[in-house]
Amino acid sequence: MCTRTNFDRIADRHCNHFNSCFISRSFIYALIRKQQVNGEANVLFSLVHLARTEAIKRNSVVTICKSNDANQCGGNWSDGWIVFQDNNKDGSRDAGETLISSGTIGYGYQLSWTAFGSNNYIRFTPQGLTLSQNGSFKLCPGDGDARYARAVIISKTARVRLPKDTNGDGIYEDAGGSNLMCS
Repeated sequence: MCTRTNFDRIADRHCNHFNSCFISRSFIYALIRKQQVNGEANVLFSLVHLARTEAIKRNSVVTICKSNDANQCGGNWSDGWIVFQDNNKDGSRDAGETLISSGTIGYGYQLSWTAFGSNNYIRFTPQGLTLSQNGSFKLCPGDGDARYARAVIISKTARVRLPKDTNGDGIYEDAGGSNLMCS
């Protein structure tokens, strides 16, 4: 028995005959995947802005760290993260430190953070800067298809940017201008 997905129903509405149906299904599938990964990259972009804004508002260091339980730092970035007021500036949530937010990346994506300093966290000062950190979040789909990988790049001044596919090869670039690679 064949089950129909929402994707099939959408594609059927755009199919006139076999050839256009094949093209439409492929196009719609790619479009949906691109929109999904762009949405996940925007979640990360917003996460960084939240942490930076909270650091300024609270006049305190605020940290984003990887978390597998939505309460303490630990695990992998793909498990999730927490944002908290880091009173002692050690990059680890201790008793009495306020949990501001927690979250996870969408199902099927792999997330990593590579930085100057620590790959376990990123900290923001009350002035809205990072604590001498710059780095990149890299978001890869579970199947490793680099066409659907994205990066969120953060400078020491806490400027956040989403790189583009500047050379038109269908793969977005990293902070250094090289194609993103997923393994």
